Amino acid sequence: MPNEYEIREYSYYCPKCGNSHFIPYESDELCLVCKTRMIESPHEYCLTEEKLQSDYNEFEQNEQRLFDEVISKSPEFDINFYNSKDSILKQRQQQQEEAIAHGQAILEGRDKGNQFGVECPYCHAANVKKITTASKAVHTAFFGIFSLGRNSKQWHCNHCNSDF
Repeated sequence: MPNEYEIREYSYYCPKCGNSHFIPYESDELCLVCKTRMIESPHEYCLTEEKLQSDYNEFEQNEQRLFDEVISKSPEFDINFYNSKDSILKQRQQQQEEAIAHGQAILEGRDKGNQFGVECPYCHAANVKKITTASKAVHTAFFGIFSLGRNSKQWHCNHCNSDF
């Protein structure tokens, strides 16, 4: 039994898919796999932070014991979710990374909702616009023969101002 100065690691598990984790505070969160409310496991499955850091085998054994004695006996337990939880977690992590990258692109001005599906070959921004025939005609009227290079291009990048 941990003394009052040790940080207790509370074990939470999902009764539906068997996802479990150990965290150093009490939580009221949803499972990342199936969105079912996580349940605090019985205290005999709790470890101290010191134990978690010193003995990974004990952590694995404790997690297996939690599954065998508690999770697998839950009336909500779904073996299909349990078998696919790793792939679901990997897919959710990938979606989160893509959302973060997209948000970063928006913050950097490289993406403003590209409707064309084209990105700049130089800076990889998606903030591009099509160079119209009217724009090419006006450019030719002002710059004459010097506009031939630009008029052969189809797209303009609003981020780095290059034409391609």
